[in-house]
Formats: sequence, structure tokens, C-alpha cells
Amino acid sequence: MAAAGSLATVAGIAALCGTGPLDILLTNDDGAGAAGIRALRAQLAAAGHRVTLVAPDHNASGTAMSFDWGPVRVTRDPDDPSAFAVSGSPATAVVLGASALYPTGRRPDLVISGINHGPNKGSLLVLSGTVGAALAGTLLLDPPVPGFAVNAERLVAAEPVDSPANRAQLDAVGAHFARLVGETRGWFCEGGHVARARTVLNVNYPARRVTNLRGAVVARQGSATDLGVTFSATGPDEYRADARRADATGGSDSDLHWLELGYVTVTPVSGAIDAGSHSDRKLERRLRGL
Repeated sequence: MAAAGSLATVAGIAALCGTGPLDILLTNDDGAGAAGIRALRAQLAAAGHRVTLVAPDHNASGTAMSFDWGPVRVTRDPDDPSAFAVSGSPATAVVLGASALYPTGRRPDLVISGINHGPNKGSLLVLSGTVGAALAGTLLLDPPVPGFAVNAERLVAAEPVDSPANRAQLDAVGAHFARLVGETRGWFCEGGHVARARTVLNVNYPARRVTNLRGAVVARQGSATDLGVTFSATGPDEYRADARRADATGGSDSDLHWLELGYVTVTPVSGAIDAGSHSDRKLERRLRGL
């Protein structure tokens, strides 16, 4: 049996490294009632996984890995004992969910964040509450829990995210992603043990029907973004952010490039924040004279 606090095991093999049902902590940054997270929860449950939903009670897009020290309010769904809405950020929801709200005697094998209402690609990842929530599992939980962030471009951009066409697309993306989890879960493992617990796989779906996807590729995170932000005055000493879209290709091996071609992109994002590179040694030499 596993030591207390470790990932669940079956006959000495971490559950994530097997083929059976997983304990999944599901969150997002669009809010606990958002169409994306509800579609994903239904599809993960249909695949046989045990899903506990803990997500913000508000739209928290763009909050990265911001954290609330409390007090944090929790609203329990009276008709669903495994669904919680919290007043904190997505990262707060992950830590609160795993440490205080998760069913007694159980612990998540994976943190999954999404489906985000829009892509998180290129350098935009640094702002993403969706990605930040998944990374919180790798950095703020002990032992760390690996995860996925899943994002989908809106199929019909001119319609609301909860329009019939866009809801159908979210359902289809959720079903495809549940299969993707089944195919890739073993990547986190070596020898039956979780070896990449500080890694998140960031998954982006292009704006095309799942039946028309060209495939799935491992893609480098692009160094560019198609989002530009400026501020304009709205009153005396008051400003508002204005977002604009621009062209950004990010190179032929980047997530930006492959999404444009109609592929699902999968990008490993590491929560191991020690670089340990040759440039560190150069920096060390510069510090010797201080």
C-alpha cells in the first residue's frame, strides 16, 4: 500500500500509471457554472472517472496562479455533494479542494483545469488562470499532483459560448479530451510510479469540429501571442484595459502554428522552477565580485 498522503495505488502501482478510474480534481477559471467545465465533467464521468469539481464562483480569467489566503467562502451544491464553488482564485480552488473539500480518505490523481472558453497558447500562458490552476497542483500540493489544462477555441466566434453549436462543440471536445487522458496518462509515469508530478500538459483545441481535426501533436509553447493589451482613460485617474488581436505565428514548431493548421496541440509545462542551466553558472561568476 502507498504511504499516507501519496498518490493512490493499486497493487503497488500508482493509479495514474494504470488503466482504471482516476480521482480527478476538476477546476477552471471561467466559473463553476461555466459551459466548458460542465461539459468536461460530464465526459470525464462518462469515461468512468471520479470527479470532484472545485472552481471559482466567478469569472477569474487572467489571474494566473494568484492565491487567496482567506477567508474563502465555499458554496456547496445541495443537489451534488461533489461540486463546490469557492470565492477564491483557480489556484486557491485547487489547494482548498485537495486539502479540505476532497472526500475523506481519497486524494486526486490528477488536477484537470478547463475546458477554458478560448485558447491558451503562446506567451499568453503566463496570464492564464486555467494553466495557473493546474500548475498549482504541481507546486502547492505535497506531494505534487500533475495535471492537464484544456482549452478550446470557440467553434462559432459570433455566438455566445453557451449557444447550441458551441455547447455541442464543448461536449465533443470533452469526449475527445477524455480519450486523450486515457492515451497520455502513462506519460507521467516510469516503472509504475509517477515520475513527472511537477508537469502539466497544456492542451489546445482549434476552432474546428472534432470530426475534422487533423490530429494531435506535441508542440513547443510559442514565444509570441496574438493578444495585445493597452490601457485607455475612462475618467479622471481611471483607466480600462483594451485587448486587440494581432497575427502571431510563433515558428513552425509552435502551438500557434499547429493550431492554425487544425491540430490539437499538447505542450508540457513544467512546474519545476529551478533552471539549472549553463546560464546560471555565468550568472554565478558575475556575483563573485560582490
